[in-house]
Amino acid sequence: MFKFQSPYYLLLLLPVIYLLLRRERRGAIEVASIKTVRKRVKKSRKDLIGKCLLYSSLVIMCLALARPQSVRERRNIDREGIDIVLSLDLSRSMLQEDFNPNRLEVAKRVLVKFVEGRPDDRISLVIFGGEAYTKIPLTLDHPMLVDTIQKLQIGDITSSDRTAIGMGMGVAINRIKDSQSTSKVVILLTDGENNSGAMSPMAAANIARELGIKVYTVGIGARELIVNGFFGGRKVENTELDEDLLVRIAELTQGRYYRASDEEEFESIFKEIDALEKVKIEDTSFYDRREHYIPLIRISMILLLLGIICRYLLFIRIP
Repeated sequence: MFKFQSPYYLLLLLPVIYLLLRRERRGAIEVASIKTVRKRVKKSRKDLIGKCLLYSSLVIMCLALARPQSVRERRNIDREGIDIVLSLDLSRSMLQEDFNPNRLEVAKRVLVKFVEGRPDDRISLVIFGGEAYTKIPLTLDHPMLVDTIQKLQIGDITSSDRTAIGMGMGVAINRIKDSQSTSKVVILLTDGENNSGAMSPMAAANIARELGIKVYTVGIGARELIVNGFFGGRKVENTELDEDLLVRIAELTQGRYYRASDEEEFESIFKEIDALEKVKIEDTSFYDRREHYIPLIRISMILLLLGIICRYLLFIRIP
């Protein structure tokens, strides 16, 4: 939308218009003979350009004083979406290479696709190892969130040799508990068992249930691991993941447990989670105001200078 911030300055155009009309009337009265006509034509040829430039400068300056602006207005838009917290395990075991190239890199790729596929959801990112903290609060700024996910490293969290699942859940719950959305979801991704932290996972799960927060748990890791020995590699059962705990958390909070044993399964899990229910949320977009008076002032000053040169210097008669 285009508007003038100070439209009353446009009234200054009235004297300019009056001067132009007055000059035309004077011209009609003064022309009384062929000699007079010739003089006026000769004179007009000399300063017509100068007059046009000067009057144009005045008109543009009046427009500049009125402060023309282009405005994109603020609007409230109803969107379909839910509030989601992604709680990701960054313990050192996420570097295990049973995924290509490792568990963490695959998790990052899958999460990026998930975020990009849900543009209307507010999404937060929590990371945990031996402790937990919020990396990104609930946001609709998904490009920034995607960039943060892609840059995640094991060193982003201290005590990366430990896994505080309860703390990862607790921080996620604290981040989403005050949300106004009628659907609040935590997606917990881990490849281990709880062995650190002041809060137990089941205590966090009980809090989530009381607050109406669903917790979807995703266990990461191949069902069998290759262990290198003196006689070569051999397959052993992956016992690092506490699946029983993750199942109980999901059941208690009306969520669901998933096992991601390879990248393809990982992606299919998040496609299924992507089918979560949606509810209306209100998103406020702010208006953007841009001023255009500065270029007009510059143009006006240039025209004024050219008008003075044309009218008083360029056509001056040298004796």
